[in-house]
Amino acid sequence: MADWFAHRYGVRAVLQVSGLLTAAGLLLAVLLPALPTAVLGFLLVGFGVSSVVPLVYSAAGKASTMSPGVALAAVSTVGFLGFLIGPPLIGLVAGAASLRISFSIIAVMGLCITLVASRAKV
Repeated sequence: MADWFAHRYGVRAVLQVSGLLTAAGLLLAVLLPALPTAVLGFLLVGFGVSSVVPLVYSAAGKASTMSPGVALAAVSTVGFLGFLIGPPLIGLVAGAASLRISFSIIAVMGLCITLVASRAKV
C-alpha cells in the first residue's frame, strides 16, 4: 500500500505521515495505557514503520550522489545497527526510568522521521 500512496502523494509525504503515525501511536499507547488504546496505538506504529524501510531502500537504490550499491550498503548498515543497538537501549532507559519514558523517546524519533523527510531530496 505504501507504493500506491508514494506514487499518488509522493515519497516525502508518505515518509512524513509515517513518522507522524509512529509518534502518534506510541504516544497514544503511553498516555492512555489501557488494552484497547495500546492495541490501537501499536497498530498505528505498525502502519507508520512498515512503509519507511521499503521507501528508504528504494531511495537508496536511486541515489545519484553515490553508487546504488554503496547507498544500499549504508542504509542496510544503519538499519542493522539500529536493530542491534535499539532494544538494549530501550531496555536500559526502561530499567533506569520507565518503559513509558523509553517509548516516549521512540515517539520523538518518529517525529524526527517527519523532520528528516521534509528535508529529503526524494
